[in-house]
Amino acid sequence: MFFQCLVLTVAALTFIGCSSPLPSTELPPARYIESAPEFPGFHDYRGIVDLPMKTSGMDQSGIADLAKTAQIDFIFLADRVQPGDTDFGIGGFTNDILFISGGAFDVGGSQIIGANLHEPIKPNLTPNDLIAAIHDQGGLAIAADPARFASSEDYALADAMEVYNDRAAWLAQSPTTLYFRAMFFGTDHFLTGLDARPDANLALYDRMTSGARVAMLAGMGAPDNLSVLGAKVGTLPQLFLFCTTHLIARERNTAPILEALRLGHSYVSFDYLGYVGAFAFFAHAGDTIAMMGDEIHVAPGLALKTVLPAPADRIAMLQNGAEVASANNATTLEFTPKSPGAYRIEAYRSGKLWILSNPIYVR
Repeated sequence: MFFQCLVLTVAALTFIGCSSPLPSTELPPARYIESAPEFPGFHDYRGIVDLPMKTSGMDQSGIADLAKTAQIDFIFLADRVQPGDTDFGIGGFTNDILFISGGAFDVGGSQIIGANLHEPIKPNLTPNDLIAAIHDQGGLAIAADPARFASSEDYALADAMEVYNDRAAWLAQSPTTLYFRAMFFGTDHFLTGLDARPDANLALYDRMTSGARVAMLAGMGAPDNLSVLGAKVGTLPQLFLFCTTHLIARERNTAPILEALRLGHSYVSFDYLGYVGAFAFFAHAGDTIAMMGDEIHVAPGLALKTVLPAPADRIAMLQNGAEVASANNATTLEFTPKSPGAYRIEAYRSGKLWILSNPIYVR
């Protein structure tokens, strides 16, 4: 009897596995780019940062087709750079997807990603000189997985920090655990294990933003494509629906998208917990209004407000990493700051991080 049950279980799992199910992200019937709430002329673009194209085994056109199906608007490329490399991908539009050329440089145990690269960069530069060389090309420097750097000085001059990375979350678990979770659980439940709040990286980020303005984002890294009973888990189609970085920009083109990232006009959403088409976190005092990444000064009537596209089980507002306000089963949270600091939002569903905002800097 036990053997028969085991055979039936394996057969069922094989059938399920072969279907390679996607996360249950509630995508609209077609891509509709929403306006940014409270900010006329700005739009909410969703995309993928830190995608090593060469390790995916696909060309740019093939990746663009997958991204279009997942209703992705932009992709930041980040293949590992070897000395003398000149191939950073093709910047601009491929099959209606905006690609930002770039590459990843090994630095101090982690990587600095150069976004919008066009020319080779000398090897063996110090971290500060590497970031300067990226800036000289009109690019942005992104510190990937900051907890892995030997020293915070290695990324002190970076424009943005990748506080979450799909690949790092994957590698943090044992291969055996991943295999059996993929075997016995559906895609949503499996990916839930990758959505661990990045405590160490967020602590480093909060420490950095206590004295500087730095953008926050999520990265992908290389897909794993783990084989489980004839199916692949951790594929690009799955990960494109799992987690996205949103940039609030006036238009979907290279310059405004890079500017949005530089200014921290962005947030992260784990879309398998609920599709996010638009999210707002803003400050207002009289006629003055500021979005994520902006500065605003303490003044009479100053308030910070967030508006979610659907209810969260819990919304928390943090000042320099410490919680100062919260709401349960809510779509909004408003708070009157009494002191300067970097204020940001974390929203949760089923105990898992759903939305992670960039800070508003109250001075």
